[in-house]
Amino acid sequence: MELEVFRKQPLGGIDRRAMVSALSQDGLRVARELLAAQRRAIRPMGTRIAPDAAVVILGGSNGITRAVVAQLLFGERASVYAVHYDSEKMQIGCHHVAALVEAAQAEGLTARFWNADATKPQVIEEVIAELRGKHRAVHLVNGIASGATKRYAEHGPTRVRDIDVAFDPILQIPDFDRPENIRKVGLVDVEVATEADIERTNRLMGTSSLLWAEPLAAAGLLVRGESVVSFCDYDYEPNDPVYAMGPLAGAKKLQRETMDQIRDRFGARTVRICYPAVATTALGAIPGGLLMYGLTAQILKERGQYQDVMELGAGTMKMFTEGFDADTLRLDEAYQAALPEFHAREGQLGPDNLREAFRLLYGER
Repeated sequence: MELEVFRKQPLGGIDRRAMVSALSQDGLRVARELLAAQRRAIRPMGTRIAPDAAVVILGGSNGITRAVVAQLLFGERASVYAVHYDSEKMQIGCHHVAALVEAAQAEGLTARFWNADATKPQVIEEVIAELRGKHRAVHLVNGIASGATKRYAEHGPTRVRDIDVAFDPILQIPDFDRPENIRKVGLVDVEVATEADIERTNRLMGTSSLLWAEPLAAAGLLVRGESVVSFCDYDYEPNDPVYAMGPLAGAKKLQRETMDQIRDRFGARTVRICYPAVATTALGAIPGGLLMYGLTAQILKERGQYQDVMELGAGTMKMFTEGFDADTLRLDEAYQAALPEFHAREGQLGPDNLREAFRLLYGER
């Protein structure tokens, strides 16, 4: 089947001026309403986070880490400190943060956010200064999702199958709510990463956990045998033409090596959290990512195994429960089992059956 080549545009090609205006007018209202609706389904998951401990999240303003923050605050009543990095005019993250902090304060909960680069030493120092004296122990969840969605030069450029999906202009996530939002299937270009791309991806997604673990341990906040240091991982297929052959995979490998160092040097319990593909802003930037999410979500819904982002946030709490001592928390088992069927359907997807292929996703929100 011959497919057209189309340009994968940021956020599905949203008009930037209109988006800025919509965020300014309605961003906080939408963030508040979404959080209120989601909180109605949040239940305690039985974590053993000590009252004098805190959880530091690298991320927390959007996607899975926002769901983790919401569950920690309103389900587990834990103290949360988070470092995100968002444009106040261009991104929904700052509005999500405002809604989270507002709701937490109304219930007497601790929620403190910094909008800054989490790899900057002065930012790390400022957060630790805030933690010191208030908390005896700290857990760390690294959810930084900012890297080059390209390939290493040795593999060269390529093209991959993907779908063109409209994004919600305020929430900035791919909107599978209506069939007309799935506009086309085709091929998109995957470029070659520069050395600067690789260095930045490795710094943000590869070695950033150690940047935090060392000063946390020096401050006495990383408690041997108690503190959990984790990172949000994606167990990509070894032949994935984008993820497995570029800086994203290189950074994930570095992060796994970093976990070993943190465990051996500081005695922290280290956990690799494996998530499925989820309809987030970050996934929408990866060539082939929307197709991967859309088809696997359809398959998982058919099998009664689909989990939305809030359910995955709740599932993440397992690593804080009594008796959990594994170095990997798999929330992607059903997703991994769906991949053979995904590949079978991927090759059959074309303009004639495009919207029917995702029928169970419509009306999801």
